[in-house]
Order: sequence, then C-alpha cells, then structure tokens
Amino acid sequence: MLEGALVRLRPVEEKDLGLLEQWGRSREGLWGSYQRFQLDHLPMLVSAFRENGLLSRDFAILLIEDVSDESVVGFVRYTLLRFPDADLPYPEIGYGVPDDANRGRGVATEATRLLVEYLFAGYPCERIAAFADVENVPSRRVLEKLGFEHEGTLRRATFRDGAWRDLAVYSLLRNRKEGSQP
Repeated sequence: MLEGALVRLRPVEEKDLGLLEQWGRSREGLWGSYQRFQLDHLPMLVSAFRENGLLSRDFAILLIEDVSDESVVGFVRYTLLRFPDADLPYPEIGYGVPDDANRGRGVATEATRLLVEYLFAGYPCERIAAFADVENVPSRRVLEKLGFEHEGTLRRATFRDGAWRDLAVYSLLRNRKEGSQP
C-alpha cells in the first residue's frame, strides 16, 4: 500500500468489483467524459481481475482510498509501453475520480504522485508518459502540477462523441521529478 496525506493506493479486491461495475454503467464513472464509452471494458476488467488481480509487472489498476474514511474515490493505472523500443518499456499512466464530490480536493494529484514515485522506485525507466484529451483541462493540470511536460499533440488520435479528438502527450523524466532542478 502507498499512502499520502489524503489518499492511499491499494490493489483491487473482490469486494471492489461491485464498485467497478457501478462506475462502468456510466460513461462518467469508469473512464470519464473525455474517453470513449465502451461497454466491453467492464467484462475485460473482471476477467483480468480473475487472472491476476489487475496487478502485474506490465499493467496495474490501483484504487484510491480516502484516508479519512477509507472510502474508494477513484483509481490510478499504469501500462508499460513498448514503443519506440520494445526492449526498454516505460510506464504510461492514467487516473480517474468518478464522483464530482471527490474532485478538486487534490486527490488525483496526490494519488498520481504516489504512483509516479512507486514507478520510478520500482522500474529502471527514464520516463513516465501520460496522454490527455486536449480539452481535459483538469487532467492536464494534474500532470503539470507534478512536473510533467507537454511534449506535443497527437492530432486526431482518438474518436469520441462522433468526432476525432487530439491528445496531449506528456512525460516526466526521472531527473525532472517535482521539485528537482534541471
């Protein structure tokens, strides 16, 4: 378990599958309004949970618990990207806080910081990547608060709501973590 002042990150447990299912019933819940709504994601998550608990070296989903009352308020995840060099994968991260009542409190920022610290401590990587819809200002703000730099934009990279959307590409280099000097 990883713990900060506001949140702790923990693995998904059997008892959490109902919450994931509840989040998965709406577009806002599981992936948020800036993602495509795909009904097949939930069965895939449950299947992956049965296989490895959504926790492996190459991919993981961790739940965000509020330390004050132990309620689950969101999730963070990572996937090792094998591009451009399959021999040297690096983590790509994501996060979500489905309920509006839990947003704007710094929960996503602290949870993402904990995940980044874990990944740099446990993986021999020089970078961590993240993608955000260019219109998703709150997500981009989380990344920028943590020192992620905007590397560029993948134009028309994802299809959502009947239109092609641009994705902002961000990265954080090991020597540029929050508070470090260039």
